[in-house]
Amino acid sequence: MNPLVSIIIPVYNSEKYIKNTIESCLQQTYTHIEIIIVNDGSKDNSEKIIKGFNDSRLKYYKIANSGPCYARNFGIEKATGDLFQFLDADDVLDQEKLESQVRYYQSHGDEYVYSGIMGFIINDQKQLEQGFDFYYKNLRIEEYFRKMFYHFGKYYTTGMWLLPRKLVEKTHGWDEKVRINNDGEYFSRIILHSKGIVFCPEAIFYYRRDVPMSVSKRFNSKDIYESWLYSYSCYVKCFQRTLNKKTANELGRKALSVYYCNSYPNYPDLLQECKDQIRLLGYHSPSAHGGKTFKLISAIVGVDNALKIKTLKDKGKLLPLNGLFT
Repeated sequence: MNPLVSIIIPVYNSEKYIKNTIESCLQQTYTHIEIIIVNDGSKDNSEKIIKGFNDSRLKYYKIANSGPCYARNFGIEKATGDLFQFLDADDVLDQEKLESQVRYYQSHGDEYVYSGIMGFIINDQKQLEQGFDFYYKNLRIEEYFRKMFYHFGKYYTTGMWLLPRKLVEKTHGWDEKVRINNDGEYFSRIILHSKGIVFCPEAIFYYRRDVPMSVSKRFNSKDIYESWLYSYSCYVKCFQRTLNKKTANELGRKALSVYYCNSYPNYPDLLQECKDQIRLLGYHSPSAHGGKTFKLISAIVGVDNALKIKTLKDKGKLLPLNGLFT
């Protein structure tokens, strides 16, 4: 019997993209699906566009604006599927994405998370991500996190995964306190409850790079940075609950270092809080999170001094240095 796939899509003012997103779901070669659309208080024409579809597999709900994590949790409550596909309202699934992942699921079962190949869209042109090959194989849990933290800026986003209900029910849902990196925080918990990641090479997913005013582009207030640090603190707690102490502390340090190196020099009190958490894990300083040159300079002068040099360069107070920190 073919498992039912629940596709959950929170929507907030997404009139420009939601039609393409829904069409990519309805056009799947795997047809045993339900599409749960949660309108999170949109004020544009999103509702009109959604209601323009006539397909019994589409289930539409409208709630007061509560944020994407609440909307996804609402969708989980309404879902009846054996498998979960989360999408942002501007994502696009390749036609055979679900069919491929379901086929691997039928071979490997409920204890695994299912990945694939990620692409992006700019100006309606689709391209595959380059330099993501390290993800493109079956991965053990610890191996996945080490690769994710090692490869600067290369992360899977929400729509890549297909999740068995059994794993979804082992978590407390999407954490509504996480405004930045909520997908990374959520899927880290799912993966830590699994036996590993099964790579599905025919499964392709596209996210949009050219969407204005996404939350991740609005680092303009302290509460955003607080939420961002909180997301990485959650990684630490999950590692400590799930992995052996040595591995948990190592990966916890790497997670907190992502925040430290990417948020420097903003909000020194939060940077100090991050450092304090790293010291509780048994380390004196953050690890270098960045490009090869940044890591090399950090190895010579230390992470903080390397970050100071980078800040001066970004402000134009240093002579141009080819390839620095990239």
